[in-house]
Amino acid sequence: MKSWVVGAGLVLTVAQALQAQQNKAFKLIKKISVPTMTGTWDHLAADPSTQRLFLSAQDDNAVQIVDLANGKTIRVLKNSFDRPQGIFYIKQVSSLAVSNGKDGALRAFDGNTYRPIQTIQLGIGADMMDYDPQSMLLYVDHGGIDSHRGPGGMAVIDVKDWKLTGNIPTEYRPGAVELDHVAHLLYVTLPGLNQVAAIDIKKQIIVRRYDAHRPGKPISLALDTVHRRLFVGTRLPDNFMVFDIDTGKVLATLPGVGGIEGMYYDQPHRRIYTTGLEGVVQVYQQESSNRYTTLAKFPIVPKAGTSLFIPQLNLFCVAAPPDGGQPAKIWVFRPLP
Repeated sequence: MKSWVVGAGLVLTVAQALQAQQNKAFKLIKKISVPTMTGTWDHLAADPSTQRLFLSAQDDNAVQIVDLANGKTIRVLKNSFDRPQGIFYIKQVSSLAVSNGKDGALRAFDGNTYRPIQTIQLGIGADMMDYDPQSMLLYVDHGGIDSHRGPGGMAVIDVKDWKLTGNIPTEYRPGAVELDHVAHLLYVTLPGLNQVAAIDIKKQIIVRRYDAHRPGKPISLALDTVHRRLFVGTRLPDNFMVFDIDTGKVLATLPGVGGIEGMYYDQPHRRIYTTGLEGVVQVYQQESSNRYTTLAKFPIVPKAGTSLFIPQLNLFCVAAPPDGGQPAKIWVFRPLP
């Protein structure tokens, strides 16, 4: 029986690789082994200028740093993390920000030496981030009364001196965040309310709410600011939804990837890339601003829901945890024309 399981796992791995190679959206260009990672990934960030990929390994209480060009791990940070979750690289100040879910702290590091710079105490469940280069403010979600973490909010941090300058209340737990730099709006999923909130970052208040179809809980989002479209991924049921940003109307709903985690809009190719905990990549083609089709769907490995699209490098990375005796790997794809 044991030899059958190993054999079946090998056949499955080969089949997965074949499907990944033959899909209509991507070319698989490499897989980078990360043998020292033993648990699950949470989020990714990148420095396109150096082709470094930063990965929060939440169960290992570590941050892995991978060289995408050379295909190898160049550093592992273990600086008193307490379940590292969100991660963001800020080129303007050459710094790496890491949020920690258990102790609610944001830890900042020098992006060259990896020396700790500052620790900022936020609420329990500190997680996802986005950054405004004009104001040099970093927005970090934390807390949430629906998850028993205290009042939810978006912390506002000035990265010039790494000081907490404000907090925008959301009450319920905020999830994915996406900043519209032109309109100065920060979009935040609020799964406990089945909503996406739009925050005016200058006034620091919620100015609009978008309702997802109940009982679907919005988890991931992406923006098309050219066509004024808001893309939302929900769980239970697993759906991909398209909203008109200006009217709030739902323009399209398609079946989504199971346990959605990552969602990214590729404007040049007019595609939306999604990944979920079922270990599948699903790609939607924007045929027009109101019409969307599924272009590709293929497996990676179970729980490979963590991903990142790096438009400056034209690369899509999917972080796969250890599976079937195989080490954790980063699957690196390039979009097809």
